[in-house]
Amino acid sequence: MLHYVMGYERKTDHPRLMGSTVHQFVHTMHTSAKNPLYYSTLKKAQGAWWWKWKTALEKNEPIMREHSKKKDDEYGVSGLCCITNYWNSNIDKPRPIEVEKRFKVRMFPKVWFVGIFDQVRSISVESIANIRPDLIVKGVLREGYDPVVLVDLKTGKKSYDPRHFRPDISDDELAAYQFSLHENMQITAYYWLYYQVYGKLPVAFYWYHLRSGKAFMTYRNKSDFRTFLDMMRYVADGFMNELYPLRVGDHCTYCDYNKECAELRADRPLMFSEPSDGIDSGGRMNIWPQEIPIGATQLKLKFPAPRKGK
Repeated sequence: MLHYVMGYERKTDHPRLMGSTVHQFVHTMHTSAKNPLYYSTLKKAQGAWWWKWKTALEKNEPIMREHSKKKDDEYGVSGLCCITNYWNSNIDKPRPIEVEKRFKVRMFPKVWFVGIFDQVRSISVESIANIRPDLIVKGVLREGYDPVVLVDLKTGKKSYDPRHFRPDISDDELAAYQFSLHENMQITAYYWLYYQVYGKLPVAFYWYHLRSGKAFMTYRNKSDFRTFLDMMRYVADGFMNELYPLRVGDHCTYCDYNKECAELRADRPLMFSEPSDGIDSGGRMNIWPQEIPIGATQLKLKFPAPRKGK
């Protein structure tokens, strides 16, 4: 928000840069009419990834939050993993109907809603019967639905599959773990936008985790739009009235503008706390960055004492 409202310089970091570069790379892989994924072999695609990643690092070097050869290599390998998994899972699949498609629709008077679909893919009636049998009536897709799925490519570490560290998780616990996926307002926004453009609902939405190669399905109904529109109306009113209340949470950990945000309240600047062993047993608060006092300072210089008789 501060980037747009206050005009602060745009910044990026390794996770975001890797994610956007992977998105661009996947887009490129779907631009060929000859080969399904542009490059003739996986090896050539992997080599092209390293060139693309090196170029992205050089281009964005002035706005990187942190400069680290270790992270350059770490996220380069993570991006390579994403590209490799995508290639292996999609080399024999049809090209998506849309890739990185931008849409813009009017939401309220003087308010436009803009969104980009990573991918829109067609899906057969047989496949729909497998994932959402409630939408198939006598072998035909129900009225009001398009035979498509929306796909959102994800390159982060987070996954909605906890079974690798909780193999005995119950169904109720899994539903709780995935609650944010099935209630995520951004996914509702994608559904609403598609409906505004095409007048029909997609069959499903896939949160495609490229690091693991796993995709997690969810969906929305028209009844979900009411909550989404109420929220957007509140946000739009805030913009029009220039009201930007703080929404502090875990997402602030990765914000580019922690320092600038803290400076908005001069009586309590940005700080961090040293941990202590229990209550009243040490620990202290530190202000960051350290403020250097400005003002006249008396210089105290040590000169050798004069020799007697001189």
